[in-house]
Amino acid sequence: MAPRNATRTIYKPKIGEIVRDRAHKGAEGTYMGVQGGMVYLRPRGGGQEWETYPSEIEALPTGPELIAVMRPSTPRCAPELTER
Repeated sequence: MAPRNATRTIYKPKIGEIVRDRAHKGAEGTYMGVQGGMVYLRPRGGGQEWETYPSEIEALPTGPELIAVMRPSTPRCAPELTER
């Protein structure tokens, strides 16, 4: 049995790979990237993106599965202020 304070190896998937999120009851989602130290996942068929900690994602037991990302999401940053 592993010690309670054992650290997990952080899995680093490819963009578009389907992964499992242990923090959200084993939900499976498409890996969209990392921003501000958080991992962003999207449901397999599309929909609202969610965030989780990098230590909470894992590869699917059947191995990596990639899906095409048709259009990357917009950058997650504040819009630039312009003068009018």
